[in-house]
Amino acid sequence: MSVLLSPQFLRSVLLLDAASVLASGVPQVAVTAWLASLTGLPSSLLMATGVFLLCYGAFASWVGTRRPIPAAAVWLIIMGNLAWGVACVGLIGVGPFGLTGWGVIYLLLHGVAVTSFAALQVLGVRQSALQGVAANGPAQTAAKSTRA
Repeated sequence: MSVLLSPQFLRSVLLLDAASVLASGVPQVAVTAWLASLTGLPSSLLMATGVFLLCYGAFASWVGTRRPIPAAAVWLIIMGNLAWGVACVGLIGVGPFGLTGWGVIYLLLHGVAVTSFAALQVLGVRQSALQGVAANGPAQTAAKSTRA
């Protein structure tokens, strides 16, 4: 069976998203000053977003381990990923600080990663719906299909 067709696809993407943001948030909190000098991003921004990423990672992990996966929480994560991607690109374009080359790369990697996760999560939600098991479970799927 293709990974994309697996009923576990959405769950796997959510947990991979959580792991990636935790892997990003930990250094932003642990070595803030070093990252600030490397990227040109303000220490306060790195620390604040690092703490946010740790909280976000915990939330995405929680969502990814629920049975069934709550649809509203998945859509919140998708919207958050898209907003984060836009913010990363916005900081590159109009950020009020002097980014280094590494800072531009850092923000581009974040932007590409989070928008990719958002796209995969949308695909996972749609695939779950096509399989008749929406993120909220089969009972809600049946109820929605009878209203449509």
